Amino acid sequence: MTIQAAPPDAATAHAADEAFAEILFSPEGRVDPYSRYRRIREAVPVHHSAMGIWVLSRYDDVNDSLRSKQVGKNVRTFMAGRFSGDWEQHSALRKLASTMLWADPPEHTRLRRIVTRAFTTKRVLEHQAFIERRLGELLDPIAEAGGGDICNDLCFPLPLSVVARLVGVPQDEAPLLREPIRDFQRTFELGMTAADLRKADEAADFLDDYYGDLVRQRQRRRADDLLSSLIDIEDDGERLSFAELVQMCHMVIAAGSETTTYFLTNGIRLFIENPGQADLLRADPALLSRAIDEVLRFDPPAHMIPRTVSEPTEIGGTLLPEGARLMILIAAANRDPVRFTDPERFDVTRAESPPISFGAGIHACPGWRLARMQAEIVFPALVGRYPRMEVTEPLRHRARVAFPQVEALHIRLGDRLE
Repeated sequence: MTIQAAPPDAATAHAADEAFAEILFSPEGRVDPYSRYRRIREAVPVHHSAMGIWVLSRYDDVNDSLRSKQVGKNVRTFMAGRFSGDWEQHSALRKLASTMLWADPPEHTRLRRIVTRAFTTKRVLEHQAFIERRLGELLDPIAEAGGGDICNDLCFPLPLSVVARLVGVPQDEAPLLREPIRDFQRTFELGMTAADLRKADEAADFLDDYYGDLVRQRQRRRADDLLSSLIDIEDDGERLSFAELVQMCHMVIAAGSETTTYFLTNGIRLFIENPGQADLLRADPALLSRAIDEVLRFDPPAHMIPRTVSEPTEIGGTLLPEGARLMILIAAANRDPVRFTDPERFDVTRAESPPISFGAGIHACPGWRLARMQAEIVFPALVGRYPRMEVTEPLRHRARVAFPQVEALHIRLGDRLE
């Protein structure tokens, strides 16, 4: 017999609602979401918010929900709760709904199977030499100047170059995608405004046109890239449609550039803010894998992801009804004291539960290996060579909550170790 958790009293529910509202709508919440995550987790870890969204903040609840067959991505259920019934009139929302990111089985199973066959470990490893060369091209002028905006001058162009090469986008055209990708990513924000939606619609139209032209080029003439492989792969005698190929290009490039940008940026900032931990990594390079996990745990690039409930299911002792909309707080789960000792401390020697920053279950990020490979190259290149890096300008936080991050990271490199 299942024992249901007692519903929270009004004061406790109000405390959780207040913390959630601060995360979504206040500048202070964007600068310091973690203290608010802690307040939610301590007050009502499975919280039915005043917005009608269920909020999950404990590690085990988040992990269980991401792996549950009853928790998925019914885009119509989620969109109906965010927008009016005319949401499909917006090209950005139609585009978001049509990607593999919002598919459930059996459609998701088919698309994921095709991506997995094309996005092989061998294909990822073939990019190592390119990553090393491109890093040198980007880092050399920064080093010559003694420092710079490491976020926008290195951590953004590097992942964008990598995923562009992977998919088959010409290197000189890749920078054109940056602003449209950033504008489209606004669709992930619960606090999206009408102006944000207009920009996202314009970005969606641009990206669909661009990737549509690229798909047509590859359909006429194949190349050694992921897009050509996706065109040719058959699954039960069927190939991806033109529209599916366009959305695959967008998904791989948008997810692979934006998230990796802030994964790398956050890591460099954390090593600067915690010089003792950087010293440990320099003294023992074998700690690199744990250090990467700790960067992902301590400050992941994506803080929250949406889900829906397809049938009544229990999470954390609470029965969630069919049709419930969830907001899963990955960043809160990664600092759950039940799973992590002294979770507010950045510790590159930590060997505890794996972070959930790349997701879990059938919707886990298919490009995690490529992101980690870039971190394995970038972190030693910066931390290993420049022991006296420092941040030179105050951080400006983006007005986002799903992907909160910073607008820039200006640093001084200091003396280089020989």
